[in-house]
Amino acid sequence: MASPEYLICLNCETPCYTFEWEEGEATEATCLVCGNDETDQFMRDEDFESMIGGGH
Repeated sequence: MASPEYLICLNCETPCYTFEWEEGEATEATCLVCGNDETDQFMRDEDFESMIGGGH
């Protein structure tokens, strides 16, 4: 799986461009808005949209 352009911080729902991606998951991530650095609290945009029922 290719690295996504950005991840969504699940704490504040902000796009995050500061992360490391290996083997289909974030190994490091930092939200510059809220300071979150827990990798399990970030999600690919596609997954986030599916979770919240998005899709146009």
